[in-house]
Amino acid sequence: MNPIRFATPPRHEAAEALRHDVRAFLHDRLAHVPPIRRADSWTGVDKDFTRAMGARGWLGMTWPKCYGGHERSAFERYVVMEETLAAGAPVGAHWIGDRQSGPTLLKFGTEAQRRAVLPRIAAGQAMFCIGMSE
Repeated sequence: MNPIRFATPPRHEAAEALRHDVRAFLHDRLAHVPPIRRADSWTGVDKDFTRAMGARGWLGMTWPKCYGGHERSAFERYVVMEETLAAGAPVGAHWIGDRQSGPTLLKFGTEAQRRAVLPRIAAGQAMFCIGMSE
């Protein structure tokens, strides 16, 4: 029986370098956004911001490259999510696709669905919504 292998978290220095890059990006992109708008981070929608996140490789971070992903660690993804939420970045346009719809397609989607949709999510070009009732 093969043991389960987990991705090795990046060295501390690599994680801090990523954190620095994300913070610099957020500083540049959000300098003009007033605090009242940053308070709507999770529901804030800015398609240009989402496409810029995709261009930086910060969407679909843990997904396979063949689907537009970047095969980075879950820890690196956490660093990016932590910084964007702390800065009040408008993540609403990509949050559901990156966090829920994409992983669902990875696990349950057909190969055709994965190839058609996942690269668009990772590039920040496809947006999703979901309906829930608690």
